Amino acid sequence: MALFSSVVVHVRDCRAETTIRTYAGGSMLGTFRLGDRLTIEPVSFADVFLGDVIAFPDPIGDDRTGVLVHRVVAILPRGLITRGDNNVRVDTSIVTAENLLGKVTSYERNGVRSKVVGGRLGLLRARLLHARIHIRNLLICIGRGPYGALRRSGLVARWWRPQVTQLRVVSESGALIKYVCGGRVVARWWQQQNRFECDKPYDLVIPRPDEK
Repeated sequence: MALFSSVVVHVRDCRAETTIRTYAGGSMLGTFRLGDRLTIEPVSFADVFLGDVIAFPDPIGDDRTGVLVHRVVAILPRGLITRGDNNVRVDTSIVTAENLLGKVTSYERNGVRSKVVGGRLGLLRARLLHARIHIRNLLICIGRGPYGALRRSGLVARWWRPQVTQLRVVSESGALIKYVCGGRVVARWWQQQNRFECDKPYDLVIPRPDEK
């Protein structure tokens, strides 16, 4: 979900206020990046159109203080249907006039402020991003079989031999073996739970300890 931090009042009058919030989520990646400073302008419910990016309270937040920004993908009589540009499914909650916080009109990145594309052009952009996600997932499904066969063959391990160091960490919950390569942990083995996790493509050369 697209969550935020660092709320700063930008402009304020007797009617409403414009806020700047720092983007810190994942559902709008491709449109926003972590650390972007989003300007949220107060708008009336009638001034929100298909394809606009809006802000509203996080419906599943524990304290109801979290804020989401997602794009409007449908307008119904009972409210707005939204979806993150990096999400496949639409949001289950509906945004109404009562919980609409405003419209995201611009964002600042590396000191440069840019306008947020909304309306039909914004909706078209979101659909292109969704198409990219579907293509990526399709390629993953297609490649899963050949990748698994390559891993089982052991061919990669014959010519790629990265320098991997094992670190043993013992805690109250049991022993954990960390596999470190290039200063980064690429695999973990929880002995008590018989659980092994290995990042790709290191799983081509690091077998499960109980499979050796």
